[in-house]
Amino acid sequence: MFFIVVYILVYQLIGNLGYLKFDAAQNTVRLTLQEPTAGCNPNDVGCKDSFAPLSHLPYCCAQNSSCKTNDDGSCSCDYRPTFKDYNCTWLSGTSAAAIRESSIVVSTFLHEYTMTLNTSCFTSYPSAAPSCDELYIVQEKAQAFTADVESFTLLIDHSVTSPKSGLATTSRDMQGLLFVGPNGNDGSEASAIKAGLCSSSSDAVDAPRNGRATDKAPCYLKPNSAGGLDFFAIGTLLQAAGVSLESESYPGSGHSARYEGITINLNIDYSNSIPWHGLQANISYLYKPSVIPRSTFKTTEVTPLSLDGVHMLKKSLHGVLFEVRAGGQLAIFDFTQLLLQLTTSLTLLALATVGVNIMAQYVLRYRHYYSEALYDRTADFDNISFLERQSEDQLRQELRDRNLPQSGTRERMILRLMEYGYRPSSTASLSFRSERAALASAPDV
Repeated sequence: MFFIVVYILVYQLIGNLGYLKFDAAQNTVRLTLQEPTAGCNPNDVGCKDSFAPLSHLPYCCAQNSSCKTNDDGSCSCDYRPTFKDYNCTWLSGTSAAAIRESSIVVSTFLHEYTMTLNTSCFTSYPSAAPSCDELYIVQEKAQAFTADVESFTLLIDHSVTSPKSGLATTSRDMQGLLFVGPNGNDGSEASAIKAGLCSSSSDAVDAPRNGRATDKAPCYLKPNSAGGLDFFAIGTLLQAAGVSLESESYPGSGHSARYEGITINLNIDYSNSIPWHGLQANISYLYKPSVIPRSTFKTTEVTPLSLDGVHMLKKSLHGVLFEVRAGGQLAIFDFTQLLLQLTTSLTLLALATVGVNIMAQYVLRYRHYYSEALYDRTADFDNISFLERQSEDQLRQELRDRNLPQSGTRERMILRLMEYGYRPSSTASLSFRSERAALASAPDV
């Protein structure tokens, strides 16, 4: 029984915060991609970009004898024999991004085509001809990797709300960390990538609250900040998810993830409570990136090149899709929830008591003894009215006649006589009954 009480009061109510009402967090998010700069805003006059030289990027075709140009526009290079290289292109953050409501595509490989409407498919546009073999005449224009895409930065501006509780705030008023650790589908390569990120980060800690410095996974990293908003290098987010753009996209693909693209879920886990500590003053959050295994991603953009729509530019953007989702729960104190937990717990306690009694009285070996010990038998209260009418001296005399202690209050002396099995003498009992009968027959005044 003691352990049940401890489970109810300590574990359920205090440890599991049974007195709080939880509601799923909802968020809105704004994502912005920026090319690497020399610590400045690319919109400012005089801001310089800080791209790595192409000679430092092994996926870019080199203009020397180490690379051989192929018929499909790719090149085969001695320094990257596993996959084909392509020419690289410089892109701004705006050009390399395709932004949606709560997601962003970071282009890693660009495939451009020019498309010309085949007028022979129409008698008079838009009236269709009897047949059409090729609606658009397509001509490949260019294909290129985005240079130094891992150094691009992703700014995450988000706010959270809990409709039922009324809680709401923005990321400027919250503190968050990037979680680098297992997500249930990590292989040896993913684990090694995450461990490498933790060991190379000087600010890595082993816990989100009061954490100590660590160089092993799992770990937690502080985001970079600009104007109170978080931002991360694309390479950091990829490492935190345990992926490399230089790995094979999926078994048998023959291409790297840089070429095929990849899908990453970026879960933002919100919380304002801690088990055993209760509600916290501020909402905190954790970024938890995870990759969808064997995934690829491509999106297409079409831009008219002429007013009549005959000529168009088609862009196939292969890249990293970051899909941002809200997770976690926000809590508030709720008296009804507290009563519900207490009621449920007391029901459990009552059921446990019934179970123990059944075992003690009907199942266990010494059940007959246990059955006797379960109930206290009180003294016969038939004569309590008679004793109440006696003076204290008479009570003490009765106790003295029976060699019983005479100390204590009047009530204690009466109970002591009753526990002894007191019965009034026949004369006293008869006198008491006569007096009671007289009182009962007396007319009301």
